[in-house]
Amino acid sequence: MKSSCLTVLIASLATLAGAALPIAAVAQQPPIRIGLSAPLTGTGGAYGKEEEDAAKAAAAYINDAGGVLGRKIEIVVADDETSPTAGVAAARKLIDVDKVIAITGLWSSAVALAVKPVAIEKGVAVLANGSADEITQGDNKGLVWRFQTNGQDWGRAFARVVKGDGAKTASVLVLQTPFTLSQVQPFAETFKSLGGEIKDIVYFNPNQPSYRTEVEKVFSAKPDAVFVASYIPEFSAIAREVFRSGYDSKLYTYSHAADSQGKFVQNVGKEAAEGVNHVQLVPVGRSEAYKLYLKLTKQPSDALLAFGPNVFDQIVVLALAIEKSKSDKPAEFVKEFIPIANSDAPSIGDPVEALKAIRAGKPFRFAGATSDFKFKPNGDQTGLEYGHFRLHDGVSKLVGSTR
Repeated sequence: MKSSCLTVLIASLATLAGAALPIAAVAQQPPIRIGLSAPLTGTGGAYGKEEEDAAKAAAAYINDAGGVLGRKIEIVVADDETSPTAGVAAARKLIDVDKVIAITGLWSSAVALAVKPVAIEKGVAVLANGSADEITQGDNKGLVWRFQTNGQDWGRAFARVVKGDGAKTASVLVLQTPFTLSQVQPFAETFKSLGGEIKDIVYFNPNQPSYRTEVEKVFSAKPDAVFVASYIPEFSAIAREVFRSGYDSKLYTYSHAADSQGKFVQNVGKEAAEGVNHVQLVPVGRSEAYKLYLKLTKQPSDALLAFGPNVFDQIVVLALAIEKSKSDKPAEFVKEFIPIANSDAPSIGDPVEALKAIRAGKPFRFAGATSDFKFKPNGDQTGLEYGHFRLHDGVSKLVGSTR
């Protein structure tokens, strides 16, 4: 009897000691490993470091406050080389060797589509930046979530921005990738429904030595506006060609192609960049989470970034879901994604404050760094607002927004 009482007493003291030393407990527990598949090289190489810095900053901020479930978050980074083949190889290593519970990042839609079936087979969560509609289609077993707008919504948003900017006619110059191709039909249909006319749709391939033929075909018809659906290398080359040729149709593209922390202006010069329009999710610069993201990644307070905030939100939502579900099992914690983002409760943008609310049993909803999003049942985001920016004297200025 005495032995039994002594055992209970020792166990109780151990429990109290553990409760009094949460940081020590974090150090003793194995980390929660989260994979980051980032385009550190290849055509998306301009954005890989941005994603890596965001993931590590979010994890460090949460770890410094005690971690999740008494454990630290460890970010395991893999270069997917912006290639589906390399992406699958990276995913297999992250899953089989590093034992990650989720794969984040996935900037390229093509890489995300290639990685998705591998992760689903292994029961690992996928949090992707790619916009191709197919990423969230099919039976994803609740494991696939998009932290970005989908292709259809991108296309519709661009149509509203272009038409709202006064264009009566428009053409599309589109790079052949899953991400960009998914936007052509929604753009054309929405623009027509708003009373506009589509003059032409011209496709081009990555890494062409010249885009002169495509530029001449599209711009010689003198549309009011041209939506150039491409990434920064191709858009820079096209913008230079348009400027040299003296065409005056207004240019519209993504913020990651026409801003990217000033890289586009560096590529083409202020004169060629003048008046170029670009679109991305907002509220950038206004939300609590975005300001925190900029501070933690040591960015200027007026920086305009597209993919780092997506990854920041991915790590934060994972951490909150794991804490709320009290589980590091993907099949369990993914059930908390919708409650965390969609709850009819006060918004919180600071992940540490959100973790405190979970532990105190207080209702809240997480308001993200990229946009104040909510989730659809299929893993897509909804309720997004798109900012319309215009370059003037080499600087991007917000001139309007649309939903």
